[in-house]
Amino acid sequence: MTRTAARTKRILVLGAAAAVLVVGGLGLAPGGVAVAAGPAEPEEVVIDLGTYQGRPAVPERIALGGGRLGVVARVDPEVGRRLYAYDLAVTGTPEPGPRWTAVADVWDSYPEFGPLVHALGDGRFAYTNPTGANHSVSGEGTATTVITVGQLGTSQRMVAAEGRFFAVDEPSTGKQYVATFDDGLPTVITTRPLSAVAIWGGTMWTPGSNPGWLRWYDLSRRTGAPYDQATGLSCTPDELQTVGRWFYWRCDGAAKSWIWDSGVGFPQIISVPYSKSAKLGDGFLVQQDDRAGALTMTDFHGGAREKPVTTVLADKAAPGAGTWSVDKYGGHVAYTDIDGRIHIKPVTVPRGEFYALDASAPATADDRHWPWRAKVLMNRPPATRTFTVKDWRRGVLVNETSTERTAALVSAQWDARDWDPMERISGPYQWEMVVRPADGTGRESWTPGSVRLLNGASAFRDMNTDGYGEFYSMTTTGKAAVHHPRGGARSWATTGWDPRTRLIPYGANTGDPRSNVLIRTPDGNLYRAGGDSSPIDPKAPHHLMGKGWNGFDAFAASDDFSGDSRPDLLVRQASTGYLFLYRGNARAGFDPAVKVGSGWKGRKIIGADDLTGDGIGDLLARDPGGEVWRYDGTGTGSFKPRTLVFSDWGAGRTDIIAVGDITGDGVGDLLSRDTNGKLLRNRGNGRGSFGATEQIGSGWKYYQALF
Repeated sequence: MTRTAARTKRILVLGAAAAVLVVGGLGLAPGGVAVAAGPAEPEEVVIDLGTYQGRPAVPERIALGGGRLGVVARVDPEVGRRLYAYDLAVTGTPEPGPRWTAVADVWDSYPEFGPLVHALGDGRFAYTNPTGANHSVSGEGTATTVITVGQLGTSQRMVAAEGRFFAVDEPSTGKQYVATFDDGLPTVITTRPLSAVAIWGGTMWTPGSNPGWLRWYDLSRRTGAPYDQATGLSCTPDELQTVGRWFYWRCDGAAKSWIWDSGVGFPQIISVPYSKSAKLGDGFLVQQDDRAGALTMTDFHGGAREKPVTTVLADKAAPGAGTWSVDKYGGHVAYTDIDGRIHIKPVTVPRGEFYALDASAPATADDRHWPWRAKVLMNRPPATRTFTVKDWRRGVLVNETSTERTAALVSAQWDARDWDPMERISGPYQWEMVVRPADGTGRESWTPGSVRLLNGASAFRDMNTDGYGEFYSMTTTGKAAVHHPRGGARSWATTGWDPRTRLIPYGANTGDPRSNVLIRTPDGNLYRAGGDSSPIDPKAPHHLMGKGWNGFDAFAASDDFSGDSRPDLLVRQASTGYLFLYRGNARAGFDPAVKVGSGWKGRKIIGADDLTGDGIGDLLARDPGGEVWRYDGTGTGSFKPRTLVFSDWGAGRTDIIAVGDITGDGVGDLLSRDTNGKLLRNRGNGRGSFGATEQIGSGWKYYQALF
């Protein structure tokens, strides 16, 4: 049975430095809030707004969500109608903090405030503007966002709202608009006929095609269910609300209301009193008697196998849907009494599991525009959150815990501007948010996500810094080109090359975090070009790295073989089959060559990449028998004993390249071409091997060579 405390605290909460009226023997605590030593059980709190033009100030609308109370009122000494806010304690007695202004001018030129105010749970409040088709959302530290949907000048009504999503009815056109307040999605997500609608967890619920059925729609992904969900009820709802596993279902034709428990097996229908003024909480329903004004609460948290219990919350509540509010984000009930005071009535109904309702974060971060931010809306206020960022090679890069929250919303930002620029490597990163409930009930919640860093340091074979690998081609007529198997970047091509020229993708070794390309010309000169994604012109001057390189017939560049975080170059001497290592140095050149292997004649050097996730370059080669071997780097310029990757593999393939990540998971892949001109891919698995061969292109016989 639901219990409410008998003691009541009456508090006058103004600004941070305003006076506090204490009633009932209460004392003052720091910050101007009255506190009394009392029982541990939560107590009801009464808030007096103060006066307006010498009379008691009266709330016109209130809304409560995530422990944040919004109040529309005119209050001295401010001029005009404002939307005020209080942050309530989310454990114990819901003491309010100082009052602050969320919006300074709300319908100020109108004698009355018309619409309902919706608490979005993330600290913001949403309502309809007087002009119609305009809808505002405001919160602490944020500018008011105005969203226009439908036809201006029409009579619209916001009928559902949660987090970043809301639904608006436009009766004059028979349309219902479902939209978002946030960037990153189209303002109007879907337009549909008028019907009952509920939003929870980023999902919209509407009546199905048959009476008693429900249909869902994912508002973030813009996808819906291929079928309707049966509830066991037999009517189409005139009103629909949902919180967690609970659905409130009201059918005016039958003058009946039910709760459908979607989280358990049959029986799952709970009969509750019928009222056209009802608001759903987590495991309870609050209703108002339109004639008497009394508020009642029905506790059904035990489900259909337990009889619901209805008790009176307040017998002298002000009439009207905008004068009382249920905090569906794990909170309490707020109502205005007939004298204009606001009551915060604690609700001790056991809550359900603690979980994330919605998570939003940009899919990409840009190294030129930090910070990047992730937001997670919880189903009730959190105590702490731990935010981590990691990549598959380097592990955890960011790990920080904070108690900061806004209502039921937690957020975290990733700002890598203080990192070494060479460590801000373009490509995919994984983030996660672990959140713990403030009320101490339920397990911690874990929300994962991913983000791709752009315009940072080049990944392997990534000249344009989008995190994806690239490869080069040369035709028999001397046309060179760069190709992007993934990433959508524009390829370029330049002509006028000697077809015998070899292009060698190389890492960043000039102090700039962007990769370069080495050019070995037929006369044996080695040049460095690039440093950005611009086309390489054969007629442009390039930096000469050395002469006499025409004695080498195979090349493999790595971001680091030697453990000094500089790119290195492996070459094979054609006459001897010796393998030499040229270490990149701080002067943007190479140290003298060091012999690191012999007997490499007849082997096809595929390339080098960190294939095992230890941050050290590894070498792949195919022997004449068709076996592909991996030589793991030691980090000192040498290699461990070889490991077999494929047996009898690669027959009929003219080019095989360790191309870097071209699938978007950050792991290096293989690219190859067969004699029929098919372009083939083998996905890297991050454990030093690769998946099955997949064809990703055709018509590549035209090219003399791929690099």
